[in-house]
Amino acid sequence: MSSKPSNQKTILSEAFISFSGMTLGSVFRYIFSIVMARFLGAQMLGIYSLGNAVTRIAEIFALMGLDNGVLRFVSRDTENSENVNNSIYSSLKAGLLSSIIISIILFLSADFIVNNLLNEDKFLITVIKVFAISLPFSVLTLISSFATQAFKILKYKIFVNQIVNPLTLLIGFLASYYLLGTKLSILIPTVTSAVIGLIFIVKFLRNFAQINLKNIINSKVDEEILRFSIPLMFVSAIGIIMHWVDIVMLGVLSSAIDVGMYHPIDRTAGLVRMILFAFAGIFAPIFSEHYFNKNIPGMKESYQSSSKYILMFSLPVFIFLFVFASPMLLLFGSEFDNAFALKILLTGIFIQTIFGLGSSTLSMSGNTSINLINVSIALILNISLNYILIPLYGIVGAALSTAIALFILSILRFIENIVLMKLNLFSIKLIKPIISGLITFLIYSNAKNIFLNLFSLDSILGLIVYLLVHFALVLLTYFLIYFLMGFDEEDKELINSFKTKLI
Repeated sequence: MSSKPSNQKTILSEAFISFSGMTLGSVFRYIFSIVMARFLGAQMLGIYSLGNAVTRIAEIFALMGLDNGVLRFVSRDTENSENVNNSIYSSLKAGLLSSIIISIILFLSADFIVNNLLNEDKFLITVIKVFAISLPFSVLTLISSFATQAFKILKYKIFVNQIVNPLTLLIGFLASYYLLGTKLSILIPTVTSAVIGLIFIVKFLRNFAQINLKNIINSKVDEEILRFSIPLMFVSAIGIIMHWVDIVMLGVLSSAIDVGMYHPIDRTAGLVRMILFAFAGIFAPIFSEHYFNKNIPGMKESYQSSSKYILMFSLPVFIFLFVFASPMLLLFGSEFDNAFALKILLTGIFIQTIFGLGSSTLSMSGNTSINLINVSIALILNISLNYILIPLYGIVGAALSTAIALFILSILRFIENIVLMKLNLFSIKLIKPIISGLITFLIYSNAKNIFLNLFSLDSILGLIVYLLVHFALVLLTYFLIYFLMGFDEEDKELINSFKTKLI
């Protein structure tokens, strides 16, 4: 029982690091998307998005679920250095081999994908081929990142994935655009980011294991890790395909211009997810340890407390993005304004965020096949709805299809966690965040234009100031209402954790 405060403190402490890093990462990626949209326009942004979507889907098959595999097997027994080293070496070797194979396949199939499936500009062939070269680097980076996370330390993974990679993308794009031109500015940043990210994460991983190419090559691929990881590969693959399917199907059923128009919507709605990822990263190894030790109270406590904080921090972000959807999209340019589609997709992603830890609990408890069935159902539904709705409603149809699929997926996970492990997301802990959110939403839904005359939304600077001021007001209102309802012990522990990290 004494481990409860310690584990909860670990979740809060590491989640704070994760959230801080993901906030910076989200800002860099969002600026990267804004800069690309304003510099390149909808069509070239669409070509980049399609190339990135195809590459990310291929990446999951190259990864083979080894990110989750190394996380689970290392986190179970971090004190046994021999087992830790063998698990890491084995995962890196398998990932290196598979990523080289998938990279070659993607490179050789680029012409077929573009000419027969997407029917887009020939430059997309070059984009996919160049992006394919980055796969071995990005796969090894992901496996190494999850290996460091297995030690219940998130700062290395966060620093590389949320700061180094997006900052490299942004700097690489601007440098390439001004020095080398439009097309190379699309090609160079992705490869550069993957290589630099790998260099950094390997350096950090050496704090835990003796990482060198000789040890990796001479290691034996652990079949037990593969048996666990490969089913997760299909889960992850379906999840990633579902994440990108609206982009890809817009490319198939519409055009690169519509894809480019949809990119800011997808990127903006995805900002809510950073709260889930911040907590899921440290929650997974802790829950895995509880499950391995058959600590039922620990499983329930970590699940409900983490879910409360995900709701608590994601709700004001959701409210702000929902109420100020139009000015958020204006950041990308006047041609990108489709607030209705953003509100639809944002709602679906918010639901996914609230119920998102249900996926981690199923995976870490060994129920990978159930996770596979869940995401398969959601993917089939998403594809079917996209096929019907995109020709009828275009971008709005793509957003609606994804939102419905995410809602169904969330309900399935919620029910299965109750049935299989008696883990109920809902508790009395959620009342204060919900009440605070409802009041804040009602206030700003009716008062969002009060200060409009004080800002000029025609200039990018005026627009940014307008959005920052209102985001601060939403946060202030939400947490003031929460404060007036009183803090419980968990809230005080959260505040103390923040103070410790800030001092």
